[in-house]
Amino acid sequence: MINNQGYIIHKLGHKKGRKHDYDIYKKNHPITPKDVVNVFDLGYLGVEKDFPEQLSALPYRKKRNQELSQEAMEYNKSHSRKRIVIEHTICRLKKYRIVAEVFRNKLKKYNKVSDIVVDLINYRIMNSNRTESNSKSMRLV
Repeated sequence: MINNQGYIIHKLGHKKGRKHDYDIYKKNHPITPKDVVNVFDLGYLGVEKDFPEQLSALPYRKKRNQELSQEAMEYNKSHSRKRIVIEHTICRLKKYRIVAEVFRNKLKKYNKVSDIVVDLINYRIMNSNRTESNSKSMRLV
């Protein structure tokens, strides 16, 4: 689970073998407050049916031989702006090769190593946000 700034605020433990993200989400979905909107991609189709009590945002899909309305296209653009923050955070995880490759150590150590990587990513995001705010204040002077 990732917030608007890209901080990783919730991480599940490892699951052995190949499993689809939505299958893992169905079994272990985190309980979020009712006013928090969960942003999903098209891999999570059916989440509104399975979990009607939580707010979720999915992009609109074009139906066969029909075009999307202008409102749906604008909604998809705003959805992709929110979604890109998540994709950038996933890219940061892949740079540390924790999710991109096979973990070649003892499986007992995976959660500890992934926690360290998540903390490093959050630290880098925190420092990059701090330097951006400092450079903006320097420009105002």
